[in-house]
Amino acid sequence: MPEVRHRVVIPVSAETAWDFIADVRNAPLWMFGVKEVTGSVTPPLQPGDRLHIRLVAGGKFADSEWVIGVCERPSLVSSRGHAMGATAELRIECNPVGDRATEVSQHLAYQLPGGALGYLAGRFGVSGILEMQAHRSLQSLLHMLAPSRGGQSWHQTTSDAEAGEVGPS
Repeated sequence: MPEVRHRVVIPVSAETAWDFIADVRNAPLWMFGVKEVTGSVTPPLQPGDRLHIRLVAGGKFADSEWVIGVCERPSLVSSRGHAMGATAELRIECNPVGDRATEVSQHLAYQLPGGALGYLAGRFGVSGILEMQAHRSLQSLLHMLAPSRGGQSWHQTTSDAEAGEVGPS
């Protein structure tokens, strides 16, 4: 099965990173190509929860079905899914780096339909696209979660908004 791996270090705790990632309602904000998530979207995620994810690639929409596998706060969330004949397993890990930083790694193993030809297309054609998507996704995650100039992270801004306070401008 072809695989794509990417990682980034984010200056927030593993709990903060994991809470944002595991709240699948946030996926369209940071995951490249994810336009909408429905299904078992109310936190906390549980193994066996089913998600319906609308993806966009090349200007075309594709609906996909995913099932949560492992969900261990604050270190790991995994899922298996399928769309347009392809199957995939996604693992996102959050590992503490020092006191206030987390290495977030994304690992996607996928299989395209078509037997040997699908394998070759996945290995040599699609892998570059998926590498770019993983890189963009984790860079978006970094920008979403890294503290702003005012020193506040997404988590602090969200907490302030829920309390009726105004976040950084």
